[in-house]
Amino acid sequence: MGLGETGGAARCGQAAKSPNVATALVAIAAFLLFGLNNTVTIALPSHLMALGTGPFVAGLQNSLFVLVAVLLRVLLERTVARRGSRLSLMVGAIGYTAPCLLLAGCAEPQGIVALRIAQAIGLALFQPGVAQYLAAISPASSLGRRLGIVRFATTASLMAGPAILLPIINLHGYQAFFGALALAGACGTVAACALPKDPTGKTAPRRLRAADQTLPRRQTALLFACPLLLASGYSVIMNFGHTLAGQRLAESADGLLFACLSAGGLAGSVAAGWATDACGAKRSTAGAMALSGAGLLLMAVGGKPASVLAGALLSGAGYFGATATLVAAAGLLSSGNANALLARQQSALDLGMICGGFAAGALLQGDVPLSATFLAASVASGAALGAWSMMYPGQEERD
Repeated sequence: MGLGETGGAARCGQAAKSPNVATALVAIAAFLLFGLNNTVTIALPSHLMALGTGPFVAGLQNSLFVLVAVLLRVLLERTVARRGSRLSLMVGAIGYTAPCLLLAGCAEPQGIVALRIAQAIGLALFQPGVAQYLAAISPASSLGRRLGIVRFATTASLMAGPAILLPIINLHGYQAFFGALALAGACGTVAACALPKDPTGKTAPRRLRAADQTLPRRQTALLFACPLLLASGYSVIMNFGHTLAGQRLAESADGLLFACLSAGGLAGSVAAGWATDACGAKRSTAGAMALSGAGLLLMAVGGKPASVLAGALLSGAGYFGATATLVAAAGLLSSGNANALLARQQSALDLGMICGGFAAGALLQGDVPLSATFLAASVASGAALGAWSMMYPGQEERD
């Protein structure tokens, strides 16, 4: 074999390995930065109330954070499409990290709220950037598995981040807590900066016959509507799962519900990614949605602790599995505009979290039983499943 052939083989081997290396780096960055965001979301309401704000302001800051992120995604959509998702990941990582350095020295509620809203640049760019980058570097045959691996990492961050970082508040105070968050964010930023450049602009939109244009429009509508409905149901668990656990579980098992939810999410993320590659997005997404709805139904009507915990396990597997398969479906949709589609899908998930929390709160404020609220969340998942099963085409278009 000649020198040129040897060099060519080495380059081919390196190219084959680079998606695996890139996937590992994305998983590391996502674990650290999603964990940062999850921990800040949990800690800030109590911090603000300790500084003298009321519960309304303490809760409102997170809704403002999400809404600003959605608006920023719209404004930055063309820039991301032009410059690539790697830049989106790097800027988003910095957007999460830099405010933590300032939060460490801030003791004014107004300043804390302003810095939290400033972190919206992280939510706006980093969250959709993860899916955009993986869609850009992954062969269609392995996109589901790669998304499942990264979703596993982000779900694990929900378990590990608060467990590791929140105790710092009691031991050393909020200054050390935000310093630790900044350190985690800096490590995640380094991982994001180490990513190889993603290919941009190599796929042009396909020309479709007028009779065929309704199919992509229908697919796109479902890829927005279904995440919104699923996230609204998941939001009910996140906002009122603690209340349900207090009513249905033994006092010593109060935290077990969220452990089951996270454990289900870990398993569901990997299984759903594999199922998408093996069976296609329609079947894998439908199965995940069915698990989500069944889990919420068990939580609504289950009278025994085992039923409620089983419901949490199924809900976690279904929600996190469905979000992975829906992202894979969006990435595989041959529209020539995957970045915009994935960013808007992330916005649908974020808006669903807001809408679900507000709707559940309104129902409970109107003296609707908690079980009926979880039942309504199950109906939302069932509606998503019905629409998806009837309207999404059975064969994904893969170019």
